[in-house]
Amino acid sequence: MITKLDIFDPLLLELFAEVDAVLKNFNLDYFLTGAIARDIQLLSNPSYATRRKTNDIDIAVLIDSENIYHDITAALIATGNFEASDHNPIKLIYNKSIELDLLPFGAIENEERILHLNKGVVSLDMNGFKEVYPFIQTHLIGANLELKVCSLEGLILLKLISNHDNPSRTKDITDIEHLITVYFDLNSEDIYNNYFEVMEMYQTPYVNYLLLVSARIIGRKINGLITETTGAKENITKILSRRQTEIWQAMLEGLND
Repeated sequence: MITKLDIFDPLLLELFAEVDAVLKNFNLDYFLTGAIARDIQLLSNPSYATRRKTNDIDIAVLIDSENIYHDITAALIATGNFEASDHNPIKLIYNKSIELDLLPFGAIENEERILHLNKGVVSLDMNGFKEVYPFIQTHLIGANLELKVCSLEGLILLKLISNHDNPSRTKDITDIEHLITVYFDLNSEDIYNNYFEVMEMYQTPYVNYLLLVSARIIGRKINGLITETTGAKENITKILSRRQTEIWQAMLEGLND
């Protein structure tokens, strides 16, 4: 998929290229997540493209050990274009204007899926990252830079977990509901080809018809993301069950189809 980044800060192309070069030098795989992944996914339909430039970039990096994490951070700083944040050990500042969060996941996590860095100064819940990783999508950015981007379903899964861990993050709920709203238009070909039976489960004239169809398909796809993780389906079921709206219940029904 070719993605145009006209609406983003031109510095982003430079940042992506520099991070890509450093991580490739370490033979590390990674993917974009958070707001930048959402914005890139929305670009598949220009009418949904964000008009607000994002200056906060999240990149998840598959890493085995904390030593490697510190090595890649040092390598990025050594380029002269990144500097460490004074307030957040996982954050770098690019050209004094763009914030980059490097989110390590994989073998670096403990058995509870918690990441501890700097002798416990940083503790992050990395649930969901290993689950969405096999389903990331590749986008061609600009002329020749290929970047891996979290899928829409993966973003929704991560936001469900994030809001569960920190219910005060109400923006996670807003983002999930926005992604459900635009999901059908962004995935209509896939839905017509592979999920037509879901379209027949609901009454077409109903005002929320497309939202229900989209939510149920998202639930099915989230189930596909977490099927190999013990206990994950039960946890997501509990999260979805707590929000008693028909759209969220459709996601829950899709999870259990």
